[in-house]
Amino acid sequence: MRCWLIIFLLLTMLVNNSGCQSFSDVKKSFGKLPGLNRRGPKQELSDELLDPLGARNTNRLLWEDLSPSQIGTTLRTRGGKKIDESAAAAYYETGISKYAEAVAVMESEPTGKRHADLFIEAANQFRLAASRYPDSQLEEDSLYFEGESFFFADHYVQSNRAFEKLVANYSGTRFLDLAEQRRLAIALYWDELSEQSKGLKLGDPKRPKAGLAGESRRVLHRIRIDDPTGKLADDATLALGKAFLKDKRYYEAADTFEDLRRNYPGSKHQFTAHMLELEARLQGYQGKSYDDTPLRKADELVKTIARQFPDESQKNMEYLEQQHSLIQNQIVERDYSMGKFYEGRGENRSANYIYSNLAKKYDNTDFSATVRQQIAEIEKLPPEPKQHAKWLVDMFPKTEEDRPLIAAGDNESMLLRR
Repeated sequence: MRCWLIIFLLLTMLVNNSGCQSFSDVKKSFGKLPGLNRRGPKQELSDELLDPLGARNTNRLLWEDLSPSQIGTTLRTRGGKKIDESAAAAYYETGISKYAEAVAVMESEPTGKRHADLFIEAANQFRLAASRYPDSQLEEDSLYFEGESFFFADHYVQSNRAFEKLVANYSGTRFLDLAEQRRLAIALYWDELSEQSKGLKLGDPKRPKAGLAGESRRVLHRIRIDDPTGKLADDATLALGKAFLKDKRYYEAADTFEDLRRNYPGSKHQFTAHMLELEARLQGYQGKSYDDTPLRKADELVKTIARQFPDESQKNMEYLEQQHSLIQNQIVERDYSMGKFYEGRGENRSANYIYSNLAKKYDNTDFSATVRQQIAEIEKLPPEPKQHAKWLVDMFPKTEEDRPLIAAGDNESMLLRR
């Protein structure tokens, strides 16, 4: 007993704060059990090391791995793993049998809980099978069914871990679409749950213990990175952008929506991505004293929306006109304040240039008349501020870079420099 307690404490020290929580509306009918297929090549993970949303850790230990129903399997899979093809095949066949039994119970008792225990038993068998025969077709199939078993047992973090390992080790797996569909459902659920639940949750084994919103964003990001041409890549990108927008991370949201509209031109989310990027750009603009890139991009977006989506634009005409008016006012405010800045420094030539552009752009308006009056006033002033202590400036020699290569009226100066 004391030995088991010591082992338990050692394993606990390695646990990563993750978990999962059950939900009912993502469980759809799933058809027949898939057969076998050749394994794909392993995927290098070096590209993930600097990923701002976090890299995969497919071997991380979870609190649920130490539960009474799984700790024995955890110790056996993390101990000395000897390759044994026949043992792996036996574990796999037992797992398939338990999986089929769990499916039958779930269909006959949809409101019951007995199927969850059976799915855990099946997952344990698939974990053992994968550990006994790595780098094989059997491991590929076992990882997929491990993810499925944990999914229907409401252990979503363990399910996502299995699917992530499957995709990492077998990027060309035929289970890719099915695995990404599960991961998308899990990530969307976590994102929705993050609005209702904040902070650390140590006592709930059915959900991540902390960082629920961040883990949701990480999974969404990995889906579109792991399978950029897949059926769900644009769905994951849209959901990721919405998650950033909800978290008031406007620059990341805008860039994500821009990624969607540029890299998935045939996506059904194109109009939504344009509209949400417009919102994110305007929310990300910090005022006239800051970078105007969000404003410029928002201005271009309004024109693009009107040009590419005439029917949708007509339905949202009032909103688009309001946003366009807001953008123009903010652009004018920023440019005018820049002119005032140069005017205050005595750099009247620069101020005159900005005011002239504004007057030309908004000709025949009251604002243009006001700007032209200011132009008339500063034209009477010196174009550049007076150089104080000119004698001191003249004491310093002119740098070589400032001298012209060919002096005016001297065609031989280039030859003399040789």
